[in-house]
Amino acid sequence: MSHYLWGLKCKLPVESEQKRQLDNLLLTYNLAGTVNFPTRINQTTATATDNIFIDITQFDYFSVKPFTNDLSDHDAQILTIQTPVHMQSESVKFVRKIDKDTIVDFIYKLSTESWAGIFDNNDIDLMYNSFLNTYLRIFHSSFPYKKIKSITNNYSWLTPGIKTSCKRKRELFLLLRGGNNPALKQYYKLYCKILAKVIKEAKRKTFSDRILNSNNKAKTTWSIVNELIGKQQITHEIQKLDIDSNYITNQHDIAETLNKYFATITETFKPSIGDKNKKNQYTFNHPNKHNGDSSTPMVFHFTSAKEITSIIKSLNTNNSCGYDEISTRILKISANYICSPLTCIINKAISTGIFPE
Repeated sequence: MSHYLWGLKCKLPVESEQKRQLDNLLLTYNLAGTVNFPTRINQTTATATDNIFIDITQFDYFSVKPFTNDLSDHDAQILTIQTPVHMQSESVKFVRKIDKDTIVDFIYKLSTESWAGIFDNNDIDLMYNSFLNTYLRIFHSSFPYKKIKSITNNYSWLTPGIKTSCKRKRELFLLLRGGNNPALKQYYKLYCKILAKVIKEAKRKTFSDRILNSNNKAKTTWSIVNELIGKQQITHEIQKLDIDSNYITNQHDIAETLNKYFATITETFKPSIGDKNKKNQYTFNHPNKHNGDSSTPMVFHFTSAKEITSIIKSLNTNNSCGYDEISTRILKISANYICSPLTCIINKAISTGIFPE
């Protein structure tokens, strides 16, 4: 719709030669004015100084009416257009239901899990896959999705009392515009001054409470600033990858594809075997005792459940997560119940020298 609407502020003489010329010029672009009533009214004059032009070939029906406000002596115009374009349904999003009850259910299921697929297996890949599948199954069953409206109320300061006062202010403005009463004018100015002060204080208290009750005060402060200046949040999440005209949209597949690319990209920088001039310009080769390299071999020590738990609990607590939706908050909650299977998997990887696929 925005491609076919233009706002123009100009004084249009009624049925004058200049108006006819302007109308004919606009019609050459299929444009026609919609406002045929006064848009600026004061105690002495009424003129049409604002208009909205639309592409008349795009819309079968439209209506326009004035909207009186107390911000200016110019009335606003409300243009209603009947369009066959399918309007987007109410925006909703799905989030995990993570609260006190679901966390208790999550912990209970983890505490009763035997992890048989791990302790009864010697294949490192099967062990890890069994752990991950079991953990995700419990996670998904304990924290189901719930649908919520993705609409945030940025005007929580707008109380019923302020709405009523704004309505009363508009009524006073109409009375003032329709007459010349000095006492009413003085009362209106005082009313506006008091109302502005009340709104300012309501905003200050609302924003102050949001910051004080926030766990991340700096982030909340910048969020409020962005709301006030109208800055939209930009997401950098990768929605899809184009690999030789094949589109990948699954988040797991996207992560695997990117990992494979960056894990193998260094191969393109290795010099060829026969290039004697460049053979010493890289250090990708492993230490080799046959070529005189006396580097100390790398040694891994077996870990323990206590060490794994300590490492997990040392992570910063936050709700950010990867494609598997497991945040460090959830990981720390489950630390005591997954440390044993993780210890078994890690020690198996150390003893066999095999990292899970």
